[in-house]
Amino acid sequence: MEAGSNFPNNGGSLHLADNFKAAWNQNHLHLIIMPTEKCNFRCVYCYEDFKIGKMKPDVLSGVKNLLRTRVPTIKSLEINWFGGEPTVALDTVLEVMETAKSVCREHNVYLRAGMTTNGFLLTADAYRALVDNYVVDYQISLDGPAEFHDTTRLQANGKGSFEQIMANLDAIYQLPVEAGEILLRLHLTRKNEYVLNDFAQWLEIRYGQDKRFRFTLQPVENLGGDADLSELVLENQERGWGENSHPVPSDEETSGMERKHDESYVCYAAKANSFVLRADGRVGKCTVALNNDYNTIGKLKPDGSLSLDEAKTARWFRGWSTQNQADLACPAASVFL
Repeated sequence: MEAGSNFPNNGGSLHLADNFKAAWNQNHLHLIIMPTEKCNFRCVYCYEDFKIGKMKPDVLSGVKNLLRTRVPTIKSLEINWFGGEPTVALDTVLEVMETAKSVCREHNVYLRAGMTTNGFLLTADAYRALVDNYVVDYQISLDGPAEFHDTTRLQANGKGSFEQIMANLDAIYQLPVEAGEILLRLHLTRKNEYVLNDFAQWLEIRYGQDKRFRFTLQPVENLGGDADLSELVLENQERGWGENSHPVPSDEETSGMERKHDESYVCYAAKANSFVLRADGRVGKCTVALNNDYNTIGKLKPDGSLSLDEAKTARWFRGWSTQNQADLACPAASVFL
């Protein structure tokens, strides 16, 4: 049970038939877990409301019991940590991962985990503890140099965050850890578009010798919330569902992996073996449309069983019957229209 590049491919360049097999493969389980929906940041473009706090003991028991029940029946387990900010509830993350590591080792099941984090609390010690428990893939967003980043990715207290994130990355860079990936997602906005190329080159010089570090460009999008983002969002980047003005959830890497652009991409929400476990025990499919009722497809019980609404759940798989690539790439668009 080792982290490695041979982890099962559940999308990407596979043809539709192979994508279908992967999406309905009962030997694989993909969980996106939100240990808290609170956050220590207040990014100006964030769509979350932070109303739900840290995972309560009964929900935590449900997650661990789900692993104990399902792991013996599968061959591979993928866990992605999301929030809120998952490092705010680091103890919960580690407790679940210790259970996952134990049961996967007992039943010879492949385990790999990742995390979408703002990086502020991802110290070298936290990173080492997480990697020791198979959390090896990370996505951290940067909005350019400090003078740009610290105007958009603010702490909850209103202060900037760039200096601490870079200090953490520098410390992680010094650790003798080879496994995994640290994907630095560079946010492109109207304000930083002229400096982002130089910033990317600066990062390449700083971290490019470490094969764990990778870089990707992501234009900032309007995914909901009340903030006026007209001064940030580039032309053609703002999405909507017509008059309701709800955002179409992108495949923005809530699951901790680099965004896919190829024509055969299938969103995790269209996969029958992928679930979002929220901090209050609700079960969903999408990590962007958190407040839409259709995204709540059931409840996680303390014994680890999932009580699912079959009709709601089935709508997320519409793309397999229509064979419409748009429905597969973003099933939320068809679910909520």
